[in-house]
Amino acid sequence: MKVMAIAPYNGLKELMITLGEKEEFELQVEIGDLQEGLTLAKDAVNNDIDIIISRGGTAELIQRELTIPVVEIEVSGYDMLRVLTLAKDYPGKKAIVGFSPISEGASTICEILDINMSAYKVKEEKEIEPILIQLQQEGYTNIIGDAVTVKTAERLGLNGILLTSGKESVLKSFQNAKKIYRFLSSFKKNYLISFDIVQNETEGIVVYNSTSQAIFANPYFNDNFSDNFKHNLNIQDAVKTVCNTGFFETVFNTNNTFWKIKGYPLETSHSKLIVFRINKYRSNDNQDIDGISIVSLKNEVNSTGSLTNIVTKNERMNRILKASTIYADTKEPIWISGEEGTGKERLAKLIHVNSERREHPLLIIDCEVLSKGQWACLLDRSSYDNLLAHNPNGSVVLKNIDSLELDTQKRLASYLKKGLTTCRFIALSRKSMEYLTETQRFDQELYYLLASLTLDLPSLKERKEDIESLALFFIGECNIKFGKQIVGIRNDAKEDLKNFEWIGNIKQLKQIIQESVLLAEGAFLELHDLKRVINKIRVTSESHEIDLTGTLEEIEREIIKKIWLEEGMNQTKTAERLGINRTTLWRKLK
Repeated sequence: MKVMAIAPYNGLKELMITLGEKEEFELQVEIGDLQEGLTLAKDAVNNDIDIIISRGGTAELIQRELTIPVVEIEVSGYDMLRVLTLAKDYPGKKAIVGFSPISEGASTICEILDINMSAYKVKEEKEIEPILIQLQQEGYTNIIGDAVTVKTAERLGLNGILLTSGKESVLKSFQNAKKIYRFLSSFKKNYLISFDIVQNETEGIVVYNSTSQAIFANPYFNDNFSDNFKHNLNIQDAVKTVCNTGFFETVFNTNNTFWKIKGYPLETSHSKLIVFRINKYRSNDNQDIDGISIVSLKNEVNSTGSLTNIVTKNERMNRILKASTIYADTKEPIWISGEEGTGKERLAKLIHVNSERREHPLLIIDCEVLSKGQWACLLDRSSYDNLLAHNPNGSVVLKNIDSLELDTQKRLASYLKKGLTTCRFIALSRKSMEYLTETQRFDQELYYLLASLTLDLPSLKERKEDIESLALFFIGECNIKFGKQIVGIRNDAKEDLKNFEWIGNIKQLKQIIQESVLLAEGAFLELHDLKRVINKIRVTSESHEIDLTGTLEEIEREIIKKIWLEEGMNQTKTAERLGINRTTLWRKLK
């Protein structure tokens, strides 16, 4: 018996893999939702899969489109109770939006428990967005639902809370699958597709028609991009751009490899086709590209943790968010300052998502890691592999700009003055401009080129009213990521969080919550769960003893970590104190 399970989120995938190890049937678990799930199911039919196990709207869609038996993973009353208990303490108005089994079941539980939460039923995916827009206009900020509802909510700037399925529901689906299989004969359908193209082509080629339907792909594309191409590119917008302008160009990152995409029209006697060619990025000086990443809006929305929502009750932070929304509509460069871990990169992503550039890549360059040779390649307009040149409509985040060496600063200023790229720059600095100017560590001309608009983020110590909300938000992320069902934080644990020093700000809070959630055994995060992690950090940062019983590499890492913590997790200060360059430090801390 061969079973494919299609899970809408990673936590459910991991739970099914764990439970499936005790079953006698062969289980393959993939992540997909609605159309993605349907694509996986179609592939499963061609690979002798006997039964599909899926959830919610994805299960219904597969049942309508395919003849293969489908078993639905129910969202049980236990599952709803866990999520509703967690969500009821979230700040702001809350609503449940989903297909009838979810909306009606959750509504019933809310009535029984006297939870004030509205429920809205949908019959088709296209109904979700209009309902969410209306709820947003009515002041709702938190939306509870299945994966497609949560993704849509997060894309609109709402906080999505996913209804997760627990152990009981998964085991029940396994039992139902085995019952169905007993009544089935062998069900095999093989569809062989041959490709009329040169088999040794070392670039991906995919062809779409004018309605954005893929009609051909070569073997290299299928081997390397078939699962992630549409996650990194808005196909409809790209096809439209080629039809209107005759050309399309962008970049994306997958599996730590950078790729360039070029699109152009292909006129045939019957119709107009759009061809996309995908080539690997090759650095001119053959160096690796640690310190550069490319963020795709689709990838971020599909991952745990929305980049389109920042939780805050803080008055200063709300003013910053309001300003960032206004700034997003401009083309001006933005300078964001704040201590390490205050959320500068998250705010930069939010600005990109709220701008007209949202469908194009966000290139993040860590100035603390990139070498002079890599900078020379990036700023060379004539280079075929110039990533900035291949991202003309996107945004570029210059992370840790305060650590950029002076000669590179001057070269970057010259590049910007010449107007060699049309991408939008967002600079992130851990130091204030006053400090950089007084210490003569920063080129004033570059600052004024990058700081047409400025934002200064407060530390977590200045946002104590946000600690509980942020912790709940991170718990929700961890529940999805690790398949946990933590529903809240005990009051004494909340107080301990508020009284902690937070030298690493939000980044440190997230790390502590994540480790505490993994160690927690109950439904709530208890004080002792946090103490185990917080006390370990305090001991590590305060201890003057280094364990010398390990290997030389382990002892070195302990020393580096101790100094890193003493310097407030500031890599520049740590590298200066240790007498090593930032690239070496970054690799040793990986």
